[in-house]
Amino acid sequence: MKKFCGSALLVTILMTVVASQPRKGIEIKIMSFNVRHGENRSGTSNLQAILKVIQEQKPHLVALQAIDSLIEEGEVKFQVQQLARQTGMHYIYGAADSTTGGSQGVGILSRWPIDKSQRMKLPNTPGADPRVLLCGLIRPTKSLTFRFCNARLEYASVYDRALQAAYINHMLGESIQPVVLAMDMGARPNEQPYFSFRKKWLDAARGSLLPTWTEGISGDRLDYIMVLQNARVSVKNYKVLRQDRNASDHFPIVATVEFW
Repeated sequence: MKKFCGSALLVTILMTVVASQPRKGIEIKIMSFNVRHGENRSGTSNLQAILKVIQEQKPHLVALQAIDSLIEEGEVKFQVQQLARQTGMHYIYGAADSTTGGSQGVGILSRWPIDKSQRMKLPNTPGADPRVLLCGLIRPTKSLTFRFCNARLEYASVYDRALQAAYINHMLGESIQPVVLAMDMGARPNEQPYFSFRKKWLDAARGSLLPTWTEGISGDRLDYIMVLQNARVSVKNYKVLRQDRNASDHFPIVATVEFW
């Protein structure tokens, strides 16, 4: 009986010690990049430039906006799939608009298998280009599962952008799972579409004035990485990659998010 009591006491002490240890955070490196439909500003393919920045940065997750699946001379040029093969990453693609020549939309690359995916049409006024929200369920460890979502909002209409931003916040803002959202919002932080995300979301840039548009001036931040504040989460760092001004009309952005 004494031996049993001693063993029980030892187990209790060990459990107390383990519980008192600080939980180790899980860091996720995320990139978001509007790739200009696979063409640089000179009108030639920018896929090698995109591949280079992904290989140099080694992100766990990549959100690609304005990426195409084209049919040229009877051959399908599926840009997300090409990048996935060359990086060894998993991928999903959400077509926003399709024609006889192919489709354009948003894509996600992931170092981990994507358990489930969801494509949701965003609201738009008649005549505006179709837009979608693409989400994948990511499980980097047994203790962490979260949704990684990607969208490109309408750039030509403030009303449509605001409508789509409000819809995304409505669809994701009450999620019981952690959510990371990458987005070409097409709006600055002082404009209406951004306001939908001020209460429930953590902006990885945290007030940065660095432009993410290659022709922009200070404050022209159009691209975002955001985290829903329904979990223990923080942003470790954020940067705008400004090395190559010709690869696209947007600069890629990178943030490291820590869950614990």
